[in-house]
Amino acid sequence: MKSALGSGFYTILISIFLGACGQVLLKLGANRLAIEPGPLWDTLVQGLLQMAKNPLIIGGLFLFGCSSILWIMAVSKVQLSLAYPMVSLSYIIVLFASWALLGEPVTLMRIGGVLVICFGVFLIAQS
Repeated sequence: MKSALGSGFYTILISIFLGACGQVLLKLGANRLAIEPGPLWDTLVQGLLQMAKNPLIIGGLFLFGCSSILWIMAVSKVQLSLAYPMVSLSYIIVLFASWALLGEPVTLMRIGGVLVICFGVFLIAQS
């Protein structure tokens, strides 16, 4: 796989890891929001203010930003049609982080789906 991706391989993996961690932080932060139902504009403003004060959401957005910068660096060196399918590897990270940090179930069906995704990424990386 390394030869097909060259020097962008590790940059892609780090970008994927940071993006998945950012997603988990956003979920942890979202779980702490207490947005009261009301008129759309009021609810939106209330939600945005709570998000702006939430360190988990800020951290998640920061990790997404870092991930995006690394992604741009990676795709400048690697074909997008080869690199982009690797983003699906984030499903593995999110699956197990959700189980460990959020108490979400890891079912056989979910594990099977992740294995199919991994196999697909492996096949694409062979080209």
